[in-house]
Amino acid sequence: MNAPLLTKPATPASCSPAACPCTRPCDEAAEHSPLFALGETVRFKRGEVLWAQGEPARHLIAVCTGVLKLTREWPDGREAILDLAFRGRMVGELAALPGTLQPTRCVALSAGRAVRVSAERLQKLLKDDPRLASTLLDLALRRQGAFTQRLDEMSHGPVENRLARVLLRIGDEVGLKDSRGTFVPVRLSRGDLADMVGCRVETTIRVMTRWQREGVVETQREGLVIRDKDTLSETARLSA
Repeated sequence: MNAPLLTKPATPASCSPAACPCTRPCDEAAEHSPLFALGETVRFKRGEVLWAQGEPARHLIAVCTGVLKLTREWPDGREAILDLAFRGRMVGELAALPGTLQPTRCVALSAGRAVRVSAERLQKLLKDDPRLASTLLDLALRRQGAFTQRLDEMSHGPVENRLARVLLRIGDEVGLKDSRGTFVPVRLSRGDLADMVGCRVETTIRVMTRWQREGVVETQREGLVIRDKDTLSETARLSA
């Protein structure tokens, strides 16, 4: 596993958003603040592996900037993207359970920064602040629900319908509305999209090329723009 590019202790502080290492804390900073004093700030680069599937759960990570993807490799060698973690999200909550193995692989989709808490410090914090246990339990349940939804997206309907649902979901989660439509500031390769809907890369290339030609989506260097959300929504409903 690649080591983070930079590691330094986060500034100790009381349990408040002010403890967040970010210049402009996200909305989730208050919820995550008990972790900041015990964590360390790490930077990661695109493609960096933060943990491998099947290794011991050693860290909880709160994303400050950038995007992480959680993937799972199946016995036949295929890989599926089960979840994306954007700014304000946490991953690795299984580190709260001693001896637990990671069911997924965590890879950086873009360069960024996060607060990382070791399993030992996390388990100590849970003893000192039992209220955090309910936060992590809620996170684990929501993650399981997200995994179930991703598997559903991969198995129901033609590729077009599945891809439309994925793009709409990501647009709702992190999209920024402007005069062009909805800008999704995430660099998703055609391979990433194929791993999210369970199809061949060539198929996503063909569908995305047609959608770009028809003015439904527009691929850019730093992400993509959903220009015709109505058409994408209608495509997503065709398989419902």
